[in-house]
Amino acid sequence: MSDNWKGHVNGILYGIQFDRTLDDAVVGRVADGVLGGLYPGDRAETLAALTEALRYQGPLNDQVEAPHTEESIRDFLGRLSTALAARTS
Repeated sequence: MSDNWKGHVNGILYGIQFDRTLDDAVVGRVADGVLGGLYPGDRAETLAALTEALRYQGPLNDQVEAPHTEESIRDFLGRLSTALAARTS
């Protein structure tokens, strides 16, 4: 997948940059957006990108600069991955 995952993740981070907290409502909204085609790639591509992002050792918040800590972003992406994996459509 090379670095293609970064584009997916940056799109997600862009979509959450104005959310004060990355709570379950935000996870649900972004998961709905992925399934509804609001983000590039389908569910499987997004899940693959999230898996790569969570394995990546470098910073995930280096381009979009969402106002969240690296730890909270990684936690959010992990919860988003779980939510997407649990949904079929």
